[in-house]
Amino acid sequence: MTYKPNPYKIKKIEQITPDVKLLKIKCNLNPKPGQFIQVSVPGIGECPLASCSYNKKFIDLLTKNAGNVTSSIFQLNTKNRIFIRGPYGNGYPIKKFEGNHLILAAGGTGIAPVTSLINYIEQNRKKFKDIYIYFGFRNREYILLKERIQNWKNKFNITICLDQDDNTGKLRCEKGFIHNIMRKHKTRFKLPNAIAILCGPEVMMDSISKTLNKLNIPDERIYWSMERRMECGLGNCNRCLIQDLYVCKDGPVFRYDIIKPRLINENSNNEK
Repeated sequence: MTYKPNPYKIKKIEQITPDVKLLKIKCNLNPKPGQFIQVSVPGIGECPLASCSYNKKFIDLLTKNAGNVTSSIFQLNTKNRIFIRGPYGNGYPIKKFEGNHLILAAGGTGIAPVTSLINYIEQNRKKFKDIYIYFGFRNREYILLKERIQNWKNKFNITICLDQDDNTGKLRCEKGFIHNIMRKHKTRFKLPNAIAILCGPEVMMDSISKTLNKLNIPDERIYWSMERRMECGLGNCNRCLIQDLYVCKDGPVFRYDIIKPRLINENSNNEK
């Protein structure tokens, strides 16, 4: 691996919501679903982003305007080049997913790595059983990748969960948090040996995991994609260390029974 970022051409920029853009970058990096790359703007800095595509010719990046680097990325146009190094980390253990029913759940821009996995599933559909997808957003204005979601509705069992809903628009949505909606759909989860893949704020993933446990899906069949701040991407800076595990090097995808006790210990130490 190398620290050196390389320049790549921005083919297209799409404004998704007031604070989120989708950048299509021409490159052949093709991260594995769940991996991340380090994206940089010279003179400003870099930030970790997950690809929301699985393609050998380009990378799609969902970028939320939430800091100095992402703010600078927001100012770029198709005449600019963007700098990338990576990919890094361990993605989803796809071979373990094959032949199983899958439950995918993500909130906000956490849909990015899950989207790359959905793209992989689309290209290898016969290798997987039933697919249930839950996406959570604040309201209809903040629904990301609407066109893709509309297309996925024809292929998978997909539910859009909104904190607030005014019942307008083409997409059918349900009001409530993902874990609460899942309880309503509990008959769906009588699937033998289903595997759940989660990405989003840790409090959200924790609530969903507890609900999945009650629906007879154990911790060892739940996978978290962690979004904690990563700096070097190589496990050198200790920025993303959780007890003895690095999010950047050992993750960002973890089986929940492995990461759970470390998160509990971390929270206990923080409360002291």
